[in-house]
Amino acid sequence: MKLHRLVAIGSAVSITGLLFVGLSPVAMADDVYRNGDYTVPKGRTIDGDLTVRNGNIRIYGEVDGNVRQIGKGWVFVAKSGEVDGNITESGSGGVRVAGKVDGNLSESGSGRVLINRSGEVDGNITERNAGYVRIWGEVDGNVRETGDGYLSIRATAEIDGNVREENRGNLYYYRGADVDGSIRESGPGSRINR
Repeated sequence: MKLHRLVAIGSAVSITGLLFVGLSPVAMADDVYRNGDYTVPKGRTIDGDLTVRNGNIRIYGEVDGNVRQIGKGWVFVAKSGEVDGNITESGSGGVRVAGKVDGNLSESGSGRVLINRSGEVDGNITERNAGYVRIWGEVDGNVRETGDGYLSIRATAEIDGNVREENRGNLYYYRGADVDGSIRESGPGSRINR
């Protein structure tokens, strides 16, 4: 009876060993936590969350998880970069998207949110403090600025959702922008059409 158990355990170990051999060499497993700058190179994938404190995050590859920057620093998603998860920036930096984000984007510090012309966000964008939001690219979701900053929807922007500026900042709407939803300035700021 003991011999059968040993054979069964030995078989399970060898099967497990075979599974580990099949891992992709470009995948980086599990969550990543760092202090200071961190770069995800093109062709690399992080399968898990990426959290950086007081540093810049540069994503040229892929992150299959949430991205979080705390303190001083920026999150930059390059044209070749992709994030399949939410992005949160809670410091004095900001977020710039030139690639693709399949998730919500939130900035709750004094930083800013910039969606380049090539940038695509499939989720909601929220800025909650003194920073601002400028959109040149595509957003498939709602855009809200609830702090003291402003919201600027540029001529090349395409937004499939509602746009709201809810505090003292102004809402700038440029001719040519395509918004499939309501556009509202609900605070003491002004809506300025350009």
